[in-house]
Amino acid sequence: MSLSGNIPRPFPNGLLIEIAARSRLLLMLDYDGTIAPIVSDPAAAWPLNRAREALLALAARRDRIDVAIISGRGIAELARLLGVSRGIYLAGVHGLEITDPDGRYEVVAGPEDALPQLEMVRRWLQEQIRDGAGLTVEDKRLALALHYRNADPAIARRLVDEFENFVAREAGHLIIKRGKQVSEAAPRGADKGAAVKRLVERMGGSVPVYFGDDLTDEDAFRALAGRGLSVMVEGEGESAALYRVESPAAVAAILGELAVALESL
Repeated sequence: MSLSGNIPRPFPNGLLIEIAARSRLLLMLDYDGTIAPIVSDPAAAWPLNRAREALLALAARRDRIDVAIISGRGIAELARLLGVSRGIYLAGVHGLEITDPDGRYEVVAGPEDALPQLEMVRRWLQEQIRDGAGLTVEDKRLALALHYRNADPAIARRLVDEFENFVAREAGHLIIKRGKQVSEAAPRGADKGAAVKRLVERMGGSVPVYFGDDLTDEDAFRALAGRGLSVMVEGEGESAALYRVESPAAVAAILGELAVALESL
């Protein structure tokens, strides 16, 4: 995947506050590695307290800002971890499913056609991935993710290669999406860039901003080229993002400062 040869610049202090003072914001955030640190057990990837508190405060200012979490996780799992299901947009499975701030749920047209092939891949994973190997299958109904962070590298590489080859050979409606020590089979419409474009169109004249940390977030960064701000979290080297910040803690601090500033705007 080409990352455009761009090296993101450090994110300017107070930039979001300056924008919010003159325009409505559409603030979009990835979850894992962006507002929640990467951990060995995906089911226990809780958001940073400061990030969650800021999200709650920002969700209460829908007169000035729209907030969206766009994640590879399913919406139900996002809501469980965040403890927030109203007041913000939740876009799960790379944007294939979405709930609006009032809790209305929709699935993007198309992925239902891939369900029979997902069931075939589900059965393959059940046969091939055994307990105790350090690999974990995350079943999102609309996608299947194979996590290998806790597996022996040699075993993980072999099984991930077999998984990806099986999907490429047998499941033409699916694509492989790779992240930080995870390989995922998802319908071809699963794309954070497409999810970002849909939200931007829905919000009209808002200034769009996206924070993300992984390869799947590069699609979102490219979708905002020339029309918004993009921020790589904890990344070094090339990225399609304009800016970078050093950690989820830095994101939480930016969100907290923005929430405080909006109290007086």
